Amino acid sequence: MRVVVLCEGSTEKALRQGLREFVQDGAPRRDRLGIDTRSLEGPLMRRKLGRIVELNLAKADVAGVVALTDVYPGFQNANDARERLRQFAGDAGEHANFRAHAAQYEVEAWLLPFWDEIAKHVGVSAKSPGGQPEAINNQRPPSHHLNDLYKRAKQRYEKVIDGAKWLTAERLAEAAKACPELKSFLNSLLEFAGAEALP
Repeated sequence: MRVVVLCEGSTEKALRQGLREFVQDGAPRRDRLGIDTRSLEGPLMRRKLGRIVELNLAKADVAGVVALTDVYPGFQNANDARERLRQFAGDAGEHANFRAHAAQYEVEAWLLPFWDEIAKHVGVSAKSPGGQPEAINNQRPPSHHLNDLYKRAKQRYEKVIDGAKWLTAERLAEAAKACPELKSFLNSLLEFAGAEALP
């Protein structure tokens, strides 16, 4: 069995390996669940989400479909984003095996718990952008802070490469302690895997 995770843009490449390992670690050994990440660009997600969800849920080997979008820049907050994803999905959005999730304000918020480690890795000293990672708002979203950090090190932040490096299975579980939206997203995957939810 597998879960199809629909993400915007390059997010699916950044999360692919970490999510697969995270679910494999949490799932009962006898019934491993595969994660199939797919990219859906913003406008495509809006126009085709319902049909894509329906087609995937009709497959016998699909346990569930999870749609993940950033809040920034198109939505007010995670609640608004989730509700809009359900609307985009139409009737499929009400299916018991469909979950809508949002990264508030963007997936990069889930890297912020590792700010000090990332700064040390790139060889600079820089103060963290502040409090709860998912509260870093859309006036200056997390990716802007990461871009600035990497620029100080005369490097370039690369979402796919750096996201995959810092969002490993172990780090996803660690980041979820500081990021409620991430925790909710991961718990949907664990639910489909028949695994115990994160506390």
